[in-house]
Amino acid sequence: MKKSVSTAVLMAVLSVPAFAGCDKPAAPAGIPDGKSAEMNDMMNAKKAVDSFKKEMETYMSCEKSDMKLQMAQDELEKVANRFNAEVRAFKAKG
Repeated sequence: MKKSVSTAVLMAVLSVPAFAGCDKPAAPAGIPDGKSAEMNDMMNAKKAVDSFKKEMETYMSCEKSDMKLQMAQDELEKVANRFNAEVRAFKAKG
């Protein structure tokens, strides 16, 4: 009995890292206003959005809840749409 309990505890401890990576990432803190931002600000925002996208895709690959997956997809699209709107505004200012 002791051996099977020890084995169960060991298996539980070893399986924790497999689920540890399934944490929903936070969206970028802020996206600069394209009408007034400098190129450096927009490039930093692009890096943050790209990183968020990659982290969100990793999260979505391990999340099992359909509702959480849909919420994550919606958030990802919202961030991408906002960033793209600011890029258009940045490009429009010349």
